[in-house]
Amino acid sequence: MKNKIRQNKDIKYFSSFEEENKYEHDRRRKLSVIEMQQEFAALQARRWGADWIHKPIEKIASYERIS
Repeated sequence: MKNKIRQNKDIKYFSSFEEENKYEHDRRRKLSVIEMQQEFAALQARRWGADWIHKPIEKIASYERIS
C-alpha cells in the first residue's frame, strides 16, 4: 500500500458559473508548462491508471448517413 501525502486543500465557493470559470481560467493561465503537464498526468492517472501505459486505447468512430 502506498503512503499518500495529505495536502491542504483550499475550498472556494462561487456565486455563479461565470465567476468560477473566470477563476479557473486565471488559475490555468498562471500555471507553468511543467505544472500543466503534471496536472494533465494526474488526470490521466486518475482516469486510466496503469491502463494508460500498458493497454492500448480502442478508438471507435461511427457515422450515420442522412439522405
